[in-house]
Parts: sequence; structure tokens; C-alpha cells
Amino acid sequence: MTGDLRSRIVGLAESLHGPSWCAILLEDGGAVLSGEDARIEAPVLAWRPWDETSRLRFDAGAVGTYVLLSASALGNTIGHLPEARDLRDVADHALTVPLTASTERRFALRTAFAGIRRELEEDAVAAHVVVEAYLRVILIALLRAAPSYSEGPQGASPSHRAFTRFSTLVERHFRDRWSVSLYAQTLGLTRDRLGDMCRRVRGLGPKDIIDRRVMIESRLLLETSGRSVNEIASALGFGSAAQFNRFFVRHAGQPPGAYRVAFLRGIEKGVSDPARPFDWP
Repeated sequence: MTGDLRSRIVGLAESLHGPSWCAILLEDGGAVLSGEDARIEAPVLAWRPWDETSRLRFDAGAVGTYVLLSASALGNTIGHLPEARDLRDVADHALTVPLTASTERRFALRTAFAGIRRELEEDAVAAHVVVEAYLRVILIALLRAAPSYSEGPQGASPSHRAFTRFSTLVERHFRDRWSVSLYAQTLGLTRDRLGDMCRRVRGLGPKDIIDRRVMIESRLLLETSGRSVNEIASALGFGSAAQFNRFFVRHAGQPPGAYRVAFLRGIEKGVSDPARPFDWP
């Protein structure tokens, strides 16, 4: 979007099917988001979870850029970074980052948005890799500027602080198929203490939390990648495709191959619900 002499509404035609997100770099002028009383005033970086009813109205003459991300685009952008949990947490919040005193940050963001637009227009080889790199720049700028969601509120209980450490370890090692005992040992806790803490904070046992994270990743890979079931099993640390199949059937009630076929058919009919990559624990 670039400024002109009339206002512009985003969301009438651009909205994506399913959960999505909007990143906005507003360099001049203002904008209003549906459902929000406060205006967005330039210069600012804004991030909002988005749905098919969302509307963003730019003032006449406003200058800026926006990009809409699907669930698969967000999942691919975050990938398997050690900071993935924090990035997912930030992505699910509405954030507005003023850029008045941040010349270097503003320049980096302008470069990122311009790079995304250029790569999408040129559609060159491996453009998606470059786009994901620029999107990471935007997400990390949000992470650095936002309050720390990962550490919880000031004065959080010891159980909540320990749970944050546990969930961060899960994010880093769920593909390594760590046992509950190994997580407890790494945290300096007994297995029983870890179990009590998880049930107090989330109402789930540690094994349930680990399995839930593996299932979200399994669904994302089945939904958004062309990898075979064997390749996905290997990527998630399973000893064999048969072992992965048993795990998936236990949690989803059907084999991973059947899940993928049903999901793709549902996409065609507009009824599939994509996995949300940040939706844990």
C-alpha cells in the first residue's frame, strides 16, 4: 500500500482463509482497525491477528506497507529457531511499536517490507526463502520491542517461572524425543515435582504437554509440507514411520496419511481448520 489522495480499506478482498496475521509499517498518516477505538499513528510498526471480518482503513494520503500472513507462512517463518516459543507467543498478541526514535530500526523494517514486495513481484527461484528471512526481521523487531510474554507477569509464582523454563526446553528438544525424566533432571526437579507443577499451571501432565507439542508440529508438517510420512517421522525423532503412525493414531484417531488426505479435501471445501503453530501448551 502506498499513499494517495483517497482512503483505502484492507480486508474486503485480501483476507486469507483461516487464521492469519497482518504486519503494518505506517510511515506517514494514520489508520483505524475495526474493533479498536485508538488510531494507529505513523511512524509505527503494528501487528494484529487477523480474520475474515477484520478491516483496516488507511487515511487519505497515508504512506506505508502491509503484509498478510497465513498460518503456514507464519509457521515456516518461525521454523525451529530456539526463540520459536517466544516468537509464537508474540505473534498471538496485538502489538503497536512506535518508531519515532528508532531510525535504524525503521530503516531495517522498511528494507524488510520492500524486500518482501520485491520478491513476491519477481517470483524468482527460492523467493519464499528470502521472504521468510525478511518476515523474521519483522517478528524479531516485535519481540525486542514487546513486553516479555514468555516470562509471565511480574511477581509470577515459582511454579509459573519453572513452567516457563520447562516449556522453553520442550520447544528446543521435542524433536529429540526427550523423556519426562530427562526434562526433570535438566530443570533440577524430581519427576513428581515436574508433574505437580505442570498440572497446577496448565492442568496437564508433562507427557501430555510434550505430546501436544509433537502433534501440533506433526499436523503443520502434514498440512503445509510435501514431506512423506517417513520423512516427517524422522524429522520428529521417531525411530520409524510405524512408531510415528501409532503415536498419531493414538492422538488423532487416524493415520497421518489419512489425516493429510482429509485435510486437503477439507481445504478444497473450505472446512479444514489448520493447526495453529503457536497454540501450545
